[in-house]
Amino acid sequence: MKKLFALLLVCTLVCSFAPATAEQPGDPPRILIAYLSRAGENYNVGEARPGSASASYAGYIDEGNTAKMARVIANMTGGDLFAITTVTPYPDDYATMLQVAQDEIDTDARPELATVVENMADYDVIFIGYPIWHGRMPQAIYTFMESYDFTGKTVIPFNTHEGSGQSGTQGVIEKKLTGSTVLQGLAVQGKIAQENPERTAELVEPWLEGLGMKKWSSEEAQVLAAYKAIQQAMIDKDIETLDSMFLDGTIFTHMSGKTQTKEEFFGEIADGTLNYFAYVIHDPQITVNGDEAELAASVTLTAKVYGASGDWTLPVHARFTKINGEWISYN
Repeated sequence: MKKLFALLLVCTLVCSFAPATAEQPGDPPRILIAYLSRAGENYNVGEARPGSASASYAGYIDEGNTAKMARVIANMTGGDLFAITTVTPYPDDYATMLQVAQDEIDTDARPELATVVENMADYDVIFIGYPIWHGRMPQAIYTFMESYDFTGKTVIPFNTHEGSGQSGTQGVIEKKLTGSTVLQGLAVQGKIAQENPERTAELVEPWLEGLGMKKWSSEEAQVLAAYKAIQQAMIDKDIETLDSMFLDGTIFTHMSGKTQTKEEFFGEIADGTLNYFAYVIHDPQITVNGDEAELAASVTLTAKVYGASGDWTLPVHARFTKINGEWISYN
């Protein structure tokens, strides 16, 4: 019973969130947010690296601009994220990356992809995201478009840039994917996507609403993002992040009535007593009232607890309060 109590504790208080399918009545469209993004040195963002040939105009970032925009879209639509990556990674150095990108353009290359959407046929709506390099989308996006059958699907472009907007890529995609319905895309400046999530959300939200694709408001999406961060921290055994996302003094209560402090519960995650691997959320419902929010759902959780492995589908009821602009969980 101890392992079951631990699982119930996670699902009722830690509130694990699934990045996969969010099931809703009436079979809504399945949405995929596929994107190519690049960390490392990027133009007009991040911190300059001493000695870099690009230091006067480019800085180092841990997550690409387009990836950050993609997560905002995923949070507001409930769609699944998919990172398009290449077998040969693009260089970290910005100037070198630009030369590689130009060489690919000059040869009309189709870089080999390292990731595959195994269940593309299951998706109805495909967002395709990319940066603009040399006024064009990366050649790897052509590889992606040529790797799947988009017939009958709805395709929605989005991109980051530093002044070129969509740079004609909307029309390129419309001509390339003639068997699909291509809706109007959105371009967001990379610096905004990287450094200003609130402004990014302000730009993305009305765009999605106009397309009929918005599922969550900006505030609801932020609660959802906090929910995801908690679960990912559990999987990563990132105790520092977990500690920051719960109010001091939080007590975790098992369904048996047994209680644990944050230190006791997080300690069992850290020492391998509790291990979390995957999670799928079903029919999440989010309500926001000022600086208070609640999330209710059921979650199928894959875990190994106290030596026993399995999948369990259990109820979730999470409460959040907003402190200094961040959603923090409490009981």
